[in-house]
Amino acid sequence: MPFSSSKTRLLGAWTGAAIAAVSLMAGASMPLVAAPQTPPLQGTSWQLVGIQSMDDAQGLKRPADPSRYTLSLQADGKAVLQLDCNRASGTWQVEPSADPGNGGFRFGPLASTRALCPAPSLGEPLARQLPFVRGYLLRDGRLNLSLLADGGILIWEPRPVAGPAYSNRPDPALEAAILAASPDLRRALGSAGGGMGRISYVHARTDLNGDGRQEVLVYLMGPYVCGTGGCTLQVFQQGARGYRLVSSFPTSRLPVIVSETRRNGWRDLWRRQSGGGAPATWVREVFDGRGYRSKERIPAAGAAPAGTVVLGGDPSLADGAPLVTRP
Repeated sequence: MPFSSSKTRLLGAWTGAAIAAVSLMAGASMPLVAAPQTPPLQGTSWQLVGIQSMDDAQGLKRPADPSRYTLSLQADGKAVLQLDCNRASGTWQVEPSADPGNGGFRFGPLASTRALCPAPSLGEPLARQLPFVRGYLLRDGRLNLSLLADGGILIWEPRPVAGPAYSNRPDPALEAAILAASPDLRRALGSAGGGMGRISYVHARTDLNGDGRQEVLVYLMGPYVCGTGGCTLQVFQQGARGYRLVSSFPTSRLPVIVSETRRNGWRDLWRRQSGGGAPATWVREVFDGRGYRSKERIPAAGAAPAGTVVLGGDPSLADGAPLVTRP
């Protein structure tokens, strides 16, 4: 079916929702509809299908990689977005109509990073349009967010759930090892006023060298440990006396894939890098006897490398366990 027909159907469906929303905002006398026990859209995650303009000359703008444009509507009213190489967070709220499949929708003020993403990117136009969202419509499994004054529609589809994600359970022994390996983090956390701000972490465990003990992959998040290319990924080996840092990668993105191939007894790792004006890539890390070293780089536009996703998901700073300085 041509998209113009779909657009006509969407506009027709929006008409009823728009009338209800306008009546609510105008304070018109009408029966109040009891909100459902579970608010619509609560706890859902989406990725961008495209930005549909009401101007036929502009048509539908699709992202080259939908996974770079995501929307998480958390149960506590927080909205977390990935806008290509930038991240944004704020609040969201709905005004459901009699049909919970449509109604009013607004974002609160959104705070965003401001890195310059490599072209072509929909990050900037999407960021400009989000404050003007006024309604939602769930149709054919997709979330359609309408803009003020027929400004267009932001079309989203459910975000695929990738393999094992991460743990945010605090581990004091692991935190001690992180701080021992990076003493500057103690000073940043302990400083008041002009400090580097909060740092949190998520982690996952897997046996990388076949010795029966699980190594730990740690992803550190916060202004001091993140940049335009990603955040800090660390690998720790667990021994009888605690954790020992094996390798640290200052600019990484999730997921981390553990390969079946090995070098010097340790399994290879694949990690993502993107941002800072460079195209997204997968980097293969191999063990040289002392630590991991970059061996190969491939474009991230195609299929992901073979292996098991051990550390994945899209955690935000608020999702991680706080890195606590202990005496």
